[in-house]
Amino acid sequence: MNRPETPYSETPSPETASPEPVVIDCDPGIDDAVALLLAFASPELDVTGITTVAGNVGIGQVVDNALRLCDLIGTDPRLPVARGHAGPLARAVRIPDEPVHGEGGLGGVTLPPSARTPHPEHAVAWLAERLRARPAGGLTLIATAPLTNIAALLHTHPDAAPAIKEIVVMGGAAFAPGNVTPSAEFNFFADPEAARYVTEAGVPLRIVGLDVTRAALTTRADIDRLLADGAPVTGAAGRMLDHLATRYERRHGIDACAVHDALAVAAAVRPDLIEWTDAWVTVECGGEFSRGKLIADVHGRTGRPHNARVATGVDADAFRAFLITRLLHTYGAPAHP
Repeated sequence: MNRPETPYSETPSPETASPEPVVIDCDPGIDDAVALLLAFASPELDVTGITTVAGNVGIGQVVDNALRLCDLIGTDPRLPVARGHAGPLARAVRIPDEPVHGEGGLGGVTLPPSARTPHPEHAVAWLAERLRARPAGGLTLIATAPLTNIAALLHTHPDAAPAIKEIVVMGGAAFAPGNVTPSAEFNFFADPEAARYVTEAGVPLRIVGLDVTRAALTTRADIDRLLADGAPVTGAAGRMLDHLATRYERRHGIDACAVHDALAVAAAVRPDLIEWTDAWVTVECGGEFSRGKLIADVHGRTGRPHNARVATGVDADAFRAFLITRLLHTYGAPAHP
């Protein structure tokens, strides 16, 4: 993606409008953790709650990780963290066999236990209530996990859907290889029925998939900046990303890593960092090799109207600068401006 040579400022731009109310549906997970750090470091967003779903690790570990991350970030203790579905809508739960995210899901980084407790309501019920209290188009959902909670919300509480401004989804691989099968990305593979339901539900949808997340790698130099900073949050982020980069180097010979979910948060803040293509999309649920495959019809072959904007290009350098600068500016040691 070619863009003018305009370096990203070391200081986040001042707010020009009220922060965008968002809820983040996640399964921390290293890249979910970094996505949460970025969301709370972005004054353009007002994170009003976190919902959780099984994915990178089991639901108990996911909830525990989310609570510990809230402590690390220093969020308001009243911020709701709601426990969602423990498995897919129509299949047995499948936690990855290979420990991509390391012990505990955070790359072996051990955060102190949290005194916080999850919100007493199920994530889907809580989210439906939160949406009903909003005007039409009043809340954005950022989904960085299997779409089980979101599909359940749209199916069981259709009256809440008009309040959704849009859903920004990290998932799928429209025109790129998958990372679980030759064709499927993990979030869509983990619950393809949920992904299909969400894509065809008629809500405003933007999809940030492997087509762009793999092109926006965080480099070893970026990680070293976080590790050298020495502050608790940046240090933890650096150690998590070091785990991913070490794995990437071992498997792919690349001394860098994709931080998939952080790019979805960036898309909600800076959509100009990404090139978007309108398409009709759905997700394959069957087939020996096609389960979880994101189908994107950009040329109207199906005759169906476009129902999503699909990310097809990214300014990788600008994203890297955006991510690392925001983390250092918000959470870094006092020496950083």
